[in-house]
Amino acid sequence: MTHPRTLIIGLDGATFDLIKPLAQQGYLPTFSKLMDQGVHGPLQAWPNLNSASAWTSIVTGYNPGKHGIYDFLTPTNHPIIEWHPTTAFHRKREPFWRLLSNAGKNVGVINVPISYPADPVHGFMLSGLDAPRIESPGFAHPSELLDELRQEGIDYILDIINLSAASQKAPFQLPDSVQQMVETRSHTILYLMRTHSWDTFMAVFVAPDRVQHFFWPTEQTSYENVAWAPIRTLYQKMDTFLHEILNRMDKETSLLLISDHGSGPIQLAKYGLNPLFEQLGFLRYHKGSMRMRGRLLKALRYYERKRIPIRFQERIARAFPKLHSFIANKSTLSEIDWSRTQAYSPISGDHVYINYPSQGGSGKVSSERYESFRDQIRNILLNITGENTGQPLMRNVHRREDLYRGPFIEQAPDLILEWNYEALSDSIRVSTSKKLIRVEPKMKYPGMKATHHPFGIFIAYGAHIQRGGTLSNLCLYDIAPTILYLQNHPVPADMDGRVLTEIFDEGHLRRHPIQYGELEKNKSSPSLVSINEEEERKIKDRLRGLGYIE
Repeated sequence: MTHPRTLIIGLDGATFDLIKPLAQQGYLPTFSKLMDQGVHGPLQAWPNLNSASAWTSIVTGYNPGKHGIYDFLTPTNHPIIEWHPTTAFHRKREPFWRLLSNAGKNVGVINVPISYPADPVHGFMLSGLDAPRIESPGFAHPSELLDELRQEGIDYILDIINLSAASQKAPFQLPDSVQQMVETRSHTILYLMRTHSWDTFMAVFVAPDRVQHFFWPTEQTSYENVAWAPIRTLYQKMDTFLHEILNRMDKETSLLLISDHGSGPIQLAKYGLNPLFEQLGFLRYHKGSMRMRGRLLKALRYYERKRIPIRFQERIARAFPKLHSFIANKSTLSEIDWSRTQAYSPISGDHVYINYPSQGGSGKVSSERYESFRDQIRNILLNITGENTGQPLMRNVHRREDLYRGPFIEQAPDLILEWNYEALSDSIRVSTSKKLIRVEPKMKYPGMKATHHPFGIFIAYGAHIQRGGTLSNLCLYDIAPTILYLQNHPVPADMDGRVLTEIFDEGHLRRHPIQYGELEKNKSSPSLVSINEEEERKIKDRLRGLGYIE
């Protein structure tokens, strides 16, 4: 008797805005086949545009109010002066692979963000970018898996950071380091597919996100233009890999191709919130020596990221561990005088936090004033416009309780911004009762040319999947319940997502009705109990090199 198998390939940051035109021009024949002979549609990522939150929502089927992860940082207090990198320790709901493994299924998991330490599943697992390094205890399950790959000539690569220098040195060429990472990931997946038993296998390529951030052309131009060569070459490599996958799939395997968010050109307006708050008197910086120290730390971080190659950064860290640790652990938010600050926005520009007592902060905004002040901030943001166009830059500004549900909603930002990407510009303007404020923000991260956009991709192909359909109303939360359904596993009744019944042929749905199970119980603890200071530094350095933290 044959058993259904499910293969999930994640392409971090992949967007139909690139895939469809490149496919139409003949660059991506395998993507074309998958869309023509399967079903596809945009996958709504917003409001979870942070990859840590997005991938966790994908693999659990729950919103962050229930799974507890909003960012790559988990603050120890508010305001976020001290924080720890987010890992699987912080995830409060089980990912689909643990549910399937507990039911006796064989699962494989490769490079999913926020999956360190690896779970002791029936099958195999390599952790994602939240791991300190591949040599770290708990990175692989079973522990000898990396040795097995090395014996096959596969020298596994976790991630590539700091492409800013590469994009400036050779802006029209895909870096060799990225090509090597993609090839190594491809070989790892194909080898494990062939040699290990699996019912469900999920693997994530982070290269699209990394390359798009730094190689997205600064001017609109044809996709045949040399300016698109690095990104075009990368997608062609992904297309070649998918061709190999299709050659190895049997008739009982279903393929899901997904991304955690889309991508598009960066606009500086998103970096203008803190300067706006400063002009409004809602945010204050330290004066004198405290401000000077903060600026010096920022300059050191900027110089290290932009000018010093990764290999030398590691040597500096080893030679001056205390200095490097001090610089790495000081967020640029430490420049802020929290005793005089009421509101601030983190690096992404997608959220606003309010400094009030129940957040554990210094409480500049009293609990009694919180609601009225939050509404005041919301109304100001709803009225900001582009300096040149006069168009509103916000589609909406949402209170956290309007978007999230669950026991961890208090960890969410106070306001979540829904930017109008079609109207975004490099400056902002807002009129208050007292004055007209103009802000022309500066780039926070050197070399960054693209940012996250609200819609990722979803493509389904294979056994029992409809052919040639275009989908709508798809959400990150829908992926996990759909995977469980494909594996004939009950879907927990409290999942926020739904089974995507529209992707299946009607006969399959009649033969295999959806089963719903009990509410999910508390997750079991990971096998590893702590991350030491040196491992935290490694993770922070990677996140900073990727532009995810300041």
